[in-house]
Amino acid sequence: MVLFGVSGLVDGVYYHDYKYKLFRDKESILEHIIHTFRAIAFPIVVYSLFLKDFGGWPMMGGVIVVIIDIIFLAIDVRIEGHSRNRYGGLSNGEYATHLFANTCHYVSIALILAAKPAEAWTFTQSFELMRPYPEMTVWLGSAFVTGGTIAAVLHFWQWSQYFTNNKPNILKEG
Repeated sequence: MVLFGVSGLVDGVYYHDYKYKLFRDKESILEHIIHTFRAIAFPIVVYSLFLKDFGGWPMMGGVIVVIIDIIFLAIDVRIEGHSRNRYGGLSNGEYATHLFANTCHYVSIALILAAKPAEAWTFTQSFELMRPYPEMTVWLGSAFVTGGTIAAVLHFWQWSQYFTNNKPNILKEG
């Protein structure tokens, strides 16, 4: 998860916000909206799978959000080519960063789910398992929930800036 966090920061801050400023252009605003939904999903997944050792409905809720995130990832991959036409597509560096980040993200999720005992995979009750996560996992989970929430709010702010700056002029002055 740490490797995902670092590579996600490089991708989001350097490529999306600094180099390409995806939130500013008509061609890439849909990609930014998809990134906003993924940014919302991230702290939910981290909270329900990494910060707390949940079983039952809270864990299953996290799994459902992971599935939704995978769908948004597929949509993101599909539209990225159009979004980056003006740059000749994704750069090799950004492509490698996406591959590395998403691999680390989903491997960490697979590993945490594989570590869950069989009784956690039930819909009959919701509970926090009675075995504590290591302190480092809880600390990192807390840091990622906080950072992920900040990233989601930032995405919404950038999204609002795009629509504020690109309002259609409905009233024409005569």
